[in-house]
Amino acid sequence: MKKTHTEIFLGLVAAGMIMRYGSKPSRQAFLKVLWEKKHIMDAGFVDYYIMAFWIFRHSKQDINYWARGAMPSSIVCYCLGLTEVDPIKYGLHSVRFVNDEPPKFQFDVEASHFDEFMTEAEEVLQANAKDYDIPAIKECLFKDVKPYEYLSRKQERPLPENIDDELARYALYFPQTMDLFAAYVNRPKYDTLIYQEEMLDILKETFNVSSIKANQIRLSIQRGETEQVEAYKKEIFSDLKDLTPTEAEAAWQRLISNPRAFLKAHAVSRVLASYKYEMKITKSTK
Repeated sequence: MKKTHTEIFLGLVAAGMIMRYGSKPSRQAFLKVLWEKKHIMDAGFVDYYIMAFWIFRHSKQDINYWARGAMPSSIVCYCLGLTEVDPIKYGLHSVRFVNDEPPKFQFDVEASHFDEFMTEAEEVLQANAKDYDIPAIKECLFKDVKPYEYLSRKQERPLPENIDDELARYALYFPQTMDLFAAYVNRPKYDTLIYQEEMLDILKETFNVSSIKANQIRLSIQRGETEQVEAYKKEIFSDLKDLTPTEAEAAWQRLISNPRAFLKAHAVSRVLASYKYEMKITKSTK
């Protein structure tokens, strides 16, 4: 009997989990992949992930590519081999990627083989035209796929045991956040909020907010939606449970201390790429 798209998707992810984490993954990895699978299936995005696997992972093993943006936060993408960033290791939150409608697959592709890649990708898509919504998939998968020269020059340097300083340097080395980089260097690191993921951590772990609601609050803070942010604060502070008002206020002030907080998933992706390829790290507005 022919497998459904959902069965294909679940089978690919299950095989990837074993490949990445072995037959007995940690509870954290298990719960993270379970959460992502549910949201991907509920949103009707299964086909995007299947075709991304077939195009980028299965068919393109001889062409270098690298995921960027929020993609490296997804454990499903990691299990499918679409990214080489382990989101568990780096404390990344997949809500930033999984809940985009549709998810934003952002890839750099080896420039010298880019035309070849696009031609073969088109062939894969057309071969599946009867079973998949190809126009929608093309819009999702190729809206932000770009040729990059650095992927032609591998170097494979070993990663240092602790790359936190490099990540912070990448995330904060902008004119509008240079003062925060100085604070990061000169003060205890937990005093300086750097990443969007830290905002989500505060909302989830300190205020017991759900992942999706936490992401909505993060967006409002970063968009400068003052009235909406105050409304969220009032709602949260109405039921503090184990927190005193003083503790809650201190946590809230840290939450809103850096509205320009950087996406850690993108920083990790770019810094790790610099160890695998001869590249000059450039900044983005992610």
